[in-house]
Amino acid sequence: MSANMSGLGDDAALPLEEAQALALWTFVSVNIPRFNSATAREVVAAVAPHREESLKVVAKRLRRELAARGVHLKHVHSLDAASRIFGHNSWYAARRATARLRLRLTSASEVEEPDEEFASWEDLAPRLCELCVAAVAEAEATVVQVKFGPAFMMLGVPSLLRVGDVERTEFAPILFVNPIGDPESWLDDSPATLEHLRRVLEETGLAVLDGVAVLQLCDRRTHGPVPQPVRPSDAANSELILLREDNGVDSYEIARGDELICWSQIELAEKYRAIEIELEEGAWLVGGGRYVWRVATLHPKDYVPGLVTYGLSARESESLLRRYRLAKRVLSGPLKHHEVTKRLQYLGQPSDTWRVDMHKLLLLVDKAGLKWDDYDAQGDWATGKPLSQLPVGVVMSLLERLNLPDPNVVLARPSRAELTRVGNDELLRALVPRVDHVTYRVSSDLSDEQKKVVREAIEEFAASMQLQKRVEGGAITFEGDPLPYLVYAGDGEELRLKLDAKGLVMFAGVMPRLFKTEGIIEKVDNMWPFALGHTLYLDVAPR
Repeated sequence: MSANMSGLGDDAALPLEEAQALALWTFVSVNIPRFNSATAREVVAAVAPHREESLKVVAKRLRRELAARGVHLKHVHSLDAASRIFGHNSWYAARRATARLRLRLTSASEVEEPDEEFASWEDLAPRLCELCVAAVAEAEATVVQVKFGPAFMMLGVPSLLRVGDVERTEFAPILFVNPIGDPESWLDDSPATLEHLRRVLEETGLAVLDGVAVLQLCDRRTHGPVPQPVRPSDAANSELILLREDNGVDSYEIARGDELICWSQIELAEKYRAIEIELEEGAWLVGGGRYVWRVATLHPKDYVPGLVTYGLSARESESLLRRYRLAKRVLSGPLKHHEVTKRLQYLGQPSDTWRVDMHKLLLLVDKAGLKWDDYDAQGDWATGKPLSQLPVGVVMSLLERLNLPDPNVVLARPSRAELTRVGNDELLRALVPRVDHVTYRVSSDLSDEQKKVVREAIEEFAASMQLQKRVEGGAITFEGDPLPYLVYAGDGEELRLKLDAKGLVMFAGVMPRLFKTEGIIEKVDNMWPFALGHTLYLDVAPR
């Protein structure tokens, strides 16, 4: 980042030429005693610095003028000398003084503290480390989790809560970091700062920094090409994938999520025995198994997200193994993690608008004796989008007044062209942990036998999905070890193969899903009578 004198403000003035010469002479003469004040005045007059100039440009001119007088400075020293001419103590002080503030740090401490603002991730790093180290000591924690969102980074520690006889682990925030201004590329320079924090925590044995790996792996600018651009800002929609691939062809998924989720699942798959891991071309060799690492990144779109998957290089896999061994020392025993599914930005929050079946909605409005024109005039919700794309609040308000048995009938279903053909279960594995329901339709030219196969296969798939969610939510518990993730990971491929055996193919996408809360959740004023979720939408047709 180059310092620019315009950053000093319109009222800021440069020191007088005599003061500039004195500052230059003081800096240079410490190491070059023959440099006198008269020469310093000559140099300042020849350089003629102007406050609108980049400090780096002035430093280059200063270096040239000094060299002409037999004083040779390295580039970094010429930056320091130029900074002193402009009235700063050092190049770093000049850069901080003229840099635009880009990051805001908010402490989650119970003691109210003012927000702090920083010009760069590099400037933020010491404060980030200070707060995390203090929080780890206060909470006696051994794990610090980092979570990413569209315009935030949040760090916190897992906290054990007891309600009666029930224990559950929740995330207790330490701090939040947000961009100041445009969030488009605000995370681009963050990997180095998070790596610095990781070293402070992990290399000293204080705690494990969980969730940092995907940020570093999304920084693909120095890791070679990938099918679609992947940047640090994609960390909010990215996760590690651990596959067992014994013969190099067939593979099955062991885990997906952040580091601790995957490490705990590999130990669960190996029955917590003392596992010795060796590396072979980037693969982890554990006993008789060969485990390989990948990263999956979802790029949100209307019905079907873009999915980018890429493998870790041998160096990245080795680095992750080294971190696993550090984690074993920090946590002192089998690695267990309270989360099974990582929360992603994609499908983690409702969208601003929904597509509706406008024809059906208008019929229902008319049948209920409501007047659309009157209702439309009551609110200013013009979005500039097609009429079938309505703000979520408008749709919810209408549905509350219509009081339909199934509110989902007004939501537009995607056409087959808007879905993607399921050639393998890669996309399903990424989507299933993030949806709450399965909806399907079948082609009209399917036989009765084929329709029965579809119904039974999807019902079995949906039942397994709901079982998984109940287990994850604590509604169903097992004595001893929890069920490993791999028990459910192959459900999507099993469904695909059942349909394929009957000459059928499915197309998949995701759409919103509404659940009526009447009789389930106590009615509260100013709260919609629906829970929001998402459904996996399948369209089954002959191959």
